[in-house]
Amino acid sequence: MTSAHDEAGRATPLPPPVLEVRGLRIEFPVRTGTLVAIDNVSFDIAPGEILGVVGESGAGKSMTGNALIGLLQAPGRIAAGSIHLSGERIDNLPPHRQRLIRGRRIGAIFQDPLTSLDPLFTVGRQLTETIRTHFPALGREEARSQAIRLLTEVGIADPVNRFEQYPHQFSGGMRQRIVIALALAGEPELIIADEPTTALDVSIQAQILALLKRLAREKNTAIMLVTHDMGVIAEIADRVAVMYAGRVVEIGPVEAVVQRPSHPYAAGLMASIPSLGRQVERLAQIDGAMPRLGNWPKGCAFHPRCRQNGPRCQAESPRLASAGATTAACFLHQGGTTL
Repeated sequence: MTSAHDEAGRATPLPPPVLEVRGLRIEFPVRTGTLVAIDNVSFDIAPGEILGVVGESGAGKSMTGNALIGLLQAPGRIAAGSIHLSGERIDNLPPHRQRLIRGRRIGAIFQDPLTSLDPLFTVGRQLTETIRTHFPALGREEARSQAIRLLTEVGIADPVNRFEQYPHQFSGGMRQRIVIALALAGEPELIIADEPTTALDVSIQAQILALLKRLAREKNTAIMLVTHDMGVIAEIADRVAVMYAGRVVEIGPVEAVVQRPSHPYAAGLMASIPSLGRQVERLAQIDGAMPRLGNWPKGCAFHPRCRQNGPRCQAESPRLASAGATTAACFLHQGGTTL
């Protein structure tokens, strides 16, 4: 267990992580062989911490989140590694045990709130059914009171009357708040938020991010925030993991990754963000595109797009290693070795 230090400088043990992912590998068997979608991914999330996971489409962000909650689509499978939730291994549990964890101990917030809600039932009924599924000892009235409390907690005005309304009677931002209430209904230890603000305008997005941050701090809930928006990461996350071609290429405190990225891919992502403080004729960009699944290059998967690549990058796959304030998978930071 790692340690922090109190005001007197004494070492104090940190609480164990809510989520521990070690060496996660996800494969898809096909007729021509096996496609590796996620390769040797490891990270932790502490209680009350928000870990942002960023990268281009196809990097493996959402697939990693789906693996954590047992929603990998067949024929996808976890071929190696382990997932521990509060010290309990959950990746090797049978399906009926995973269903008990999903929603109860791990909540999920998906991209489109309208498709996450059933249009045929009131939001109140959906909330109360979710609550009673996770807490069968609660009576109907107790579940109703708890549902109204959750609506109030996520900022729904006039929750008693809104309780009886259908999803189409809410705006996009209000629907997303209801989805967050559903994710909180089981009082989970971990929430997987997969692009939770994509369908929202900027002002509503800011409110949803502030809500997630407040809930993480007040309830000590760990949050894995999957997004492609570095602005969202800078606003809410404590740490950030940058993914590329199914691997974590850099992970560290959000300020360090945003301001002083160590991996060339992370640096390219940061450089492509427009700056309000200076004008440029042309934004920086990363040449090329994410390699397709099953067509990953040998060695470092990023080397065809990297301006600092060398022969070693084309032959070997770098491991994560210390790179100042962060950890990066790049030969530039491995003991001063040459490329």
